[in-house]
Amino acid sequence: MNLLGEPGVGLSGGPGKPVPNVAEVRALARGQVWGLLIALLLLAMSHLWVHRHKPRDVVTGAHGPFPAAVGAGAPVAPERVVRRTSGFDEALVHGLYVRETGSLSGVTAANVRTGKEYWRYERPDSEAGVDTFDVSERTVVAAFADGRLIGVDLRTGKPLWHVDIQHAKGYRTTALVGGQALTEAPGAVRAFAERDGRSLWTAKTPKSCPDGLLITAYALPGHLSVVPLVCNVTNPDRGGYNLLLGIDNRTGKVLWQQHTAAPKLMVRGGEHTLVIPDVDHPPAVQLLDVNRQGVTARALTAADAWDAVAAGGGIVLSAIDPNDRRSEEEHDTLLRAYSTRDGHLAWQLRAPTGHEYGFPEIADGRVYVVRQPFLTGKDTGRLIHADLLVLDLGTGRLLHTMPLLAMTVPDDSGELDVRDIDDGAVSIGWRDHEGGMLIAMD
Repeated sequence: MNLLGEPGVGLSGGPGKPVPNVAEVRALARGQVWGLLIALLLLAMSHLWVHRHKPRDVVTGAHGPFPAAVGAGAPVAPERVVRRTSGFDEALVHGLYVRETGSLSGVTAANVRTGKEYWRYERPDSEAGVDTFDVSERTVVAAFADGRLIGVDLRTGKPLWHVDIQHAKGYRTTALVGGQALTEAPGAVRAFAERDGRSLWTAKTPKSCPDGLLITAYALPGHLSVVPLVCNVTNPDRGGYNLLLGIDNRTGKVLWQQHTAAPKLMVRGGEHTLVIPDVDHPPAVQLLDVNRQGVTARALTAADAWDAVAAGGGIVLSAIDPNDRRSEEEHDTLLRAYSTRDGHLAWQLRAPTGHEYGFPEIADGRVYVVRQPFLTGKDTGRLIHADLLVLDLGTGRLLHTMPLLAMTVPDDSGELDVRDIDDGAVSIGWRDHEGGMLIAMD
């Protein structure tokens, strides 16, 4: 009997079993349908419950009105010091300083004046922490080790966008220049719009550099972005080398490529000039004149071996220990300034006996540098007193001296360096980024 109760091929009760009638079949079918619907409903509710209870990104803040900038540009004569504790990279912008969270799972912004957290963004469900971040006047862009690149609004701390980029395991970076967030991708450098994360362009790296680590990026006139890379960082068998790419930042077209010395030591010396030590000839430093057509290298030779520690306004600074650069404990006691136009020595400043300089920064035609006592491994835990110096960039003339609060020397700290200058504030911290940090203001 078939499903209509008529003879023929259909359901069979089997030997010795009655054949079900139409009503029984329909009831059985209805029961199966309802069972299936209930199962689907339970499955959907289960997925909904998991989605709702899965840990989400944590966004706290903003707390109160957006802080006003401490000042316009670099402080002329800083007199006040605010002590902050931070073991991480940080950036000054407007009235905030931005750094990684203590758990390294996100970024946070604190009020420069009060030190109180203004907002915080974290990914507690991610096992991969922040590798690097960069900031502009409007946006914070963070690169996570699992390939996620995320843009966060500076004023609110709310995420604006994110993209997930497949990449080789290991450290990844980002650089925020000219409204574009740059990062690595397999065999390429990619750029995204700072505010909405739109993919802007992809620049292919050479076949010899399928795995490049982006060190930083420079936006130059003429729609040119200059990108230093370290190639083959996760596959040293391919042969690691340093590469400089000139990229049209409208299309992603690679205009030129140039092998270069260690890009981590590179600094920008002018609108079209990059400065980099020549590792093959240690006393020499290369001045790279860069445009859309390519790179022209000029040599700047000094009497002593030195590294470029800061540059800007047509001046490149070096800090050296002229007594013995081969010593296990080097003390940079001599600050020298060279002109990027002709390579000649513009001025020099020697530290008092028993003192040395940390790494300086240049802003608004002035040099900001910390003068401090010699530090050795035996000084761990000791309180030291140092001074922040403000110098005229063109002449080296001392414009202002500000005594800093006493600082406790952490383990293997290195020196106190000027880290950042922005909107009326100067941040000062230990070279290894451990221990205390100070912020100086007018």
